[in-house]
Amino acid sequence: MRFTTPSTARQINRLRVLNLLALKEGLSRADVSRLLDLNKVSTSEIVDALLTEGLLKEGELKTTTIGRPPTALLLQKEKQTVFAIDLEGSNTSVALVNLMGEMLRFERFPTQKDPKPELIAASIIQTVKKFLAKMRDPQSVAGLVISLNAVVEGATGTVLSAPQWGWENVPLAYALSKHLPFKVAVENSTKALIFGERWFGDLEAGNDFFYVNWGESLSGAYFSGGKVQRESLLGHIPIGGNKRCRCGATGCLETVSGGWSLLEQFPEVTSLKQLFSLKRAQSSLLTATANLAKALVYVAAIQRPSKIVIGGAFSALPSHFMEVLQERFRAEASSFLKSMQIEKSSMGDQSGVLGAASIALDEFVFKRSLLERTKTAFR
Repeated sequence: MRFTTPSTARQINRLRVLNLLALKEGLSRADVSRLLDLNKVSTSEIVDALLTEGLLKEGELKTTTIGRPPTALLLQKEKQTVFAIDLEGSNTSVALVNLMGEMLRFERFPTQKDPKPELIAASIIQTVKKFLAKMRDPQSVAGLVISLNAVVEGATGTVLSAPQWGWENVPLAYALSKHLPFKVAVENSTKALIFGERWFGDLEAGNDFFYVNWGESLSGAYFSGGKVQRESLLGHIPIGGNKRCRCGATGCLETVSGGWSLLEQFPEVTSLKQLFSLKRAQSSLLTATANLAKALVYVAAIQRPSKIVIGGAFSALPSHFMEVLQERFRAEASSFLKSMQIEKSSMGDQSGVLGAASIALDEFVFKRSLLERTKTAFR
C-alpha cells in the first residue's frame, strides 16, 4: 500500500478518527482535530462522512464558558456488528458483538466428539443463520472470525493442522463463506486471546510477555514488539506420568493440566466452568496448577519475558489457584527468576469468544493493527 497518496491518507485519517471516538466518546470536532493534529476542514469532512454512514451521531452540546458550545460525537455502536466464534473440544461458543465489544446475543452448544470439518461448518452456519433471522438489520454484520487451537494460515483461513481432531489443510473460511453473506476469517486461539487482551484489557503494544492459553488444551506464545514473535507447544513439555497425550506422546503437560484430560477424569461434568465448581475435582485442579507452574519455570528460563499472563478458560479459577501457581513457581525457580510477574487475564471465562471478537472488529471495522504498523496514532 502506498501511504503517500491522498486517497490512502484520507482512509488512514478516517480510521484514526473512528478509533479515537470508539476509545473516547463524547469528544467534539475541535477535540478530534487537536488530539489527532488534523486541520479543522479535514476533521469536519471525515466526521460528516461518518455521520452520513451512520457510524457516528451527534449528542448533546458540551458545556463551555467561552464561545459557542461544541457538539459531542458518539459512536453508533449497533450500526455494525461482527460474529465471534470460539471452537473448543467440548463446546462451541457463538456471539454477535457490537462495535464496543458488547455481546448482543450468545449461544454455546456441544462440539461433536472427533468432529468432521463439514459437520462443524454445518453447525456454525446453522447457528449463524438462526441469529441473522432474528436480527432487525442482518446487513449490519461486517464479518465473522472463528478461533480454534490449530495451526492456521491466516491469509486464506485454512486450518493447516489440528492434531486433536486429525484435521489437515481444511479450507474452513472458504467453506463457511460459501454459505454466509459476509467475510470470514480464521485465527489461532492463542493469537486471538492475546489480541483480545490488548483490545479489551490493558496490555499495550510495547509490552513484552509470555501468554498462556490454559483451556481444554494448553498453548502459549511470546509477544514482543507489538506482535506475536513465536508460538510455543507449552502443553507438550514432558512433565511425567504414563498417560498418553492426544499428540501421541506420553507424559505431556496436557495430560495432567489440560482441560480435556481433567474432563475425562470427571465425566459427570461437561464444561470447564462446571469442573471448577465440582468439590471432588479441587485436588486435581491444584495438581494441574502445580504442574503448570513447573512448566512455566522452563518457559521463563528460556524466553525471559518481563511477565507471564495466564489466559483462557482456567483464568476464571478462584484466586487461590493463582496464589498456588505463583508460590509453586517461586519455589521451583532459580533466584534470578523469582521476581517474574505472573498475572491473570482480565477477560474472564468468555475470553475465547472475546478474543475472536477483537480480531473481527480489527479486521472488518477498525483496523487498529494497520494503524500500529504504520505507526499512526489514534489515542
